[in-house]
Amino acid sequence: MYKKNILAIHLNTQIFKGFGAILLILLGLIFSSRLVGYYEQAISGDINPDIIFSILLLRLPDFLSLLIPFAFFLSLLLLVSELYQSNGIYAYFSAGVSRFKLMRYLTPFFLCVLIMCAALSMFVGPYSKVLSKNLIAEQSFADRLATLKTKTLIDLDDGSSFLYFDSMTNSLMADITFFTSKDTAFSLIKAEMLEVSNSNNQMILEFSDGFIYPNLNSPNNIQIAFKDLSHAIDLEKPSSQAFSLVKLLDFKNASNFIENQWNASIPLMLIGLMVLGFVFGRSSPRAGREGSVVTGVLVYIIYLSLLVAFRESYTGSFDLFYMGLWPIHFAILIPSILMFNLDGRFKMKAFMPRQRLKAIGIIFCIFILLIWLSK
Repeated sequence: MYKKNILAIHLNTQIFKGFGAILLILLGLIFSSRLVGYYEQAISGDINPDIIFSILLLRLPDFLSLLIPFAFFLSLLLLVSELYQSNGIYAYFSAGVSRFKLMRYLTPFFLCVLIMCAALSMFVGPYSKVLSKNLIAEQSFADRLATLKTKTLIDLDDGSSFLYFDSMTNSLMADITFFTSKDTAFSLIKAEMLEVSNSNNQMILEFSDGFIYPNLNSPNNIQIAFKDLSHAIDLEKPSSQAFSLVKLLDFKNASNFIENQWNASIPLMLIGLMVLGFVFGRSSPRAGREGSVVTGVLVYIIYLSLLVAFRESYTGSFDLFYMGLWPIHFAILIPSILMFNLDGRFKMKAFMPRQRLKAIGIIFCIFILLIWLSK
């Protein structure tokens, strides 16, 4: 029993080290990628650059919920392949420790990862993702004003009012073209100056020295000159962004069905990945671990692609089949268990192509699947 405890501690320690390193690397890649994307939006004037890091912190739980299963799977593949390459696993076999017992020894770490992934994916991640979207949408009036760009057609209220100006000093704009549509009316304002202010959750537009065309769609179209003209646009009411457990649970209950099932499916992946790690982690002593890692990436992307495709097939009926997206998990888990049980009884290499063709095929499949997922 004492030796078994030592083995369990050793295995859990090794997989924890690999898991932590892989997760940090993946998180760094995701953060750098998203940081570039948000700065591109800031350059185009869509968001205030001062809130970019706040958005990234709010998106952290959502990123982690997707990265944790991948990091766990890769760390398990590396651990199992290392045991085979060092021939250490055969020493365990000779001592009466089967692969199933090795899997049982990893249960403490597996349960910790499962609980953490479930909490992030099903509760914290969806709520923090909405908070990040609210943070972008509910920027302060000064932030919104700072993002307005000259010589660009600006949508002020989701397709009803548009603004174009040549230059801007603080909140004072010059050479203004403004048009708005309501029902069948289409109004146009041309002005020399425009001052923008905020009052009672409204954007107040103060035009100076210009002309207004009340309705260009009317056959009796007229032009009216003005010295000063005011126009108000309603702004969205800000919502509280304070984090609380009650709001989190309320949001979880209010989310739509397929989103909840997708969030639940992410931690369920860990069960199938646990078995797949022992199936695809096996390697010969002279083989490198790179083959296992590349194969693992392909397996994970296929698994994730099947979940995404099944989620997208939801039409609002047959809810039972979409509970946690369980048909996909069963379709992966059952063959995985069969391969796990049959491993060693026949040579799987006889069914595999040559190493070079296998590598080319795997890389091509990964490339195609990544393109599909990116859409």
